[in-house]
Amino acid sequence: MMALTPRSIKEDIDGLISKLICIGVCDDSNFSAIRSSGKRADVTFSGSEHVSIALGDIEYAEIYRELADKRSYNMKLIDGALLQMMYRVESDQLLQHRLAFYPSPSLLPFQDDPDAYLRDELFLDIVRRRIVPFPLRFDFNAQEGLHIDITHPKSHLTLGDVKGCRIPVSAPLTPRWFVEFILRNFYQTETCDFVSGLPQHKIGFSRSITAKEAGLMHMVIPYETRV
Repeated sequence: MMALTPRSIKEDIDGLISKLICIGVCDDSNFSAIRSSGKRADVTFSGSEHVSIALGDIEYAEIYRELADKRSYNMKLIDGALLQMMYRVESDQLLQHRLAFYPSPSLLPFQDDPDAYLRDELFLDIVRRRIVPFPLRFDFNAQEGLHIDITHPKSHLTLGDVKGCRIPVSAPLTPRWFVEFILRNFYQTETCDFVSGLPQHKIGFSRSITAKEAGLMHMVIPYETRV
């Protein structure tokens, strides 16, 4: 595993973007950038200043439209879905991350009609499951005073941007694990394998879940302690 630095996180993100462009899954992209201030560094992207739009009390279709229009994403996938990956590192320790997936509310899901997006034979057998995509977000925050055992886990998953929905996650997610989660659950098919060709895992984050949180239903990140 590589040492955890802003540069190693940036390389992880950019390698994934390049791979998804190569296989035709990514339609538009903003490669990551490092913005430093003292010992703190943000691994972010052009347009990240608009992510707060998603916190507003407005309809999801409008949230999506604003984010798409302002190109507030690392990747826009071929079915219009937006992926955002933002990390904050302080003294080579992970302080925060925000990893979000915003499916398009107006385009058919990729699984429903892949031929509308792709003509390559590789993609003709995309799963035709009846799935209703929804926004989801993996958050991590290790700042003092924010964590509340069980109520607000350091690492958690929010489904549908529902306030109060914080499903405990055993550790922060690397960019590689986040992208694999999205591809495996929303794009993978029996004959088209988008996951095995992804870049290898290069960084890892330590376990952050508490004993009480681990006693609840929660998500486990494999290899989380390989640092």
